[in-house]
Amino acid sequence: MKQTNFLFFLILITVTVLGCSSENDTSNNILQEDIINVNEAVENFMQTYDVPGASLAVSINEKMVYSKGFGFSNVEMDIPTNKDDVFRIASVTKVFTSTAIMKLIDDGLLSLTDKVFGDDSVLGNDFGTSTFTEDHLNITVDHLLMHEHGGWGVSSGGDPIDYQPQLDTNDFIEYFINNWPLQNVPGQSFSYSNTGYWLLARVIERVSGESFESYIQSMLADSEITSFKITTFREEDREENEVYYYANEAETPYIYNIASRRDGDGGGVISAPDLLRFLCAIDGFYNRDEILSNLSNSIMRQTSSHSSLGRGLGVWESQGLYYFTGSFPGTRTWFIIHNNGKTVVLLLNYRSSLKNFDQDFQNLLLNIVTNDSIPWQTELDQF
Repeated sequence: MKQTNFLFFLILITVTVLGCSSENDTSNNILQEDIINVNEAVENFMQTYDVPGASLAVSINEKMVYSKGFGFSNVEMDIPTNKDDVFRIASVTKVFTSTAIMKLIDDGLLSLTDKVFGDDSVLGNDFGTSTFTEDHLNITVDHLLMHEHGGWGVSSGGDPIDYQPQLDTNDFIEYFINNWPLQNVPGQSFSYSNTGYWLLARVIERVSGESFESYIQSMLADSEITSFKITTFREEDREENEVYYYANEAETPYIYNIASRRDGDGGGVISAPDLLRFLCAIDGFYNRDEILSNLSNSIMRQTSSHSSLGRGLGVWESQGLYYFTGSFPGTRTWFIIHNNGKTVVLLLNYRSSLKNFDQDFQNLLLNIVTNDSIPWQTELDQF
């Protein structure tokens, strides 16, 4: 009887100890704590520039250590911004587009040197009355990635992306080929071009056999990214958890009237945590699975003598970082990938026209990734 009681006591102690150990083991259940100086920095910036809402996400060594919504996603309804609300990201979409191109190259379906137009090209030459010049026929996929195709940019005769919004894909290509002549020989100069990245989306569709949106969503699936979509920029197309967008009096009429064709150059919608997941899948740190091969990751970061932009990523060599930004009426977005292992995303539902807005936005993010005194919870991973 004594032996039975002793065995029962040992079992009871073992169960109790294991139970207490489980309850006290918080390694997988650590809660995010507010970091006051980070919150205050974001809130002060928002107050200075009348930004209604924002979403911040930060990772260290590919672990999401901080994510937080600020302000309001809907001012009129007094609805606070949730960290998982989705935002338009404008030109940050170009990073998804360039990644998709490099993924097709990794899969052996495309080459940087493939011609875009003409016989034996990706898109062909059947675009109505289009008259292709020798320069048109020499444009390669890489020229589009590097904004070096010779035209259709602000500094090369203007960007036609928002013109004739009623035209479908083939008719729009016919329109700008015939009415917006190239200003330079492909490969000899840089001119930032939204139309060029819109064309890359058409390349992705032709090579993959999928819509641009579908191909990107499939590419992101293994990274557990579920919030990405392409918007039509119409109010009725807002997601249930998508923020409302705000602008000054001059820009307000354009918030929901941006040309719906704009997908590969600026049509993405995503949450800040999911954008951070994506960046951690292309940052080359390899603590998480990467979307691309080592070689393609490296190629995306290569610049030319014409610009500090790589293939979809801005390169700021002196600061040791990569970045990209996006801007539309009602939208301003920015991310930084620093070589110290820190990455930050900040999405806004407003853009200011005040003089120091962009500089202060940049400095805010730079401080977040370079200030070693910020008490990040490095044991935390919210992915």
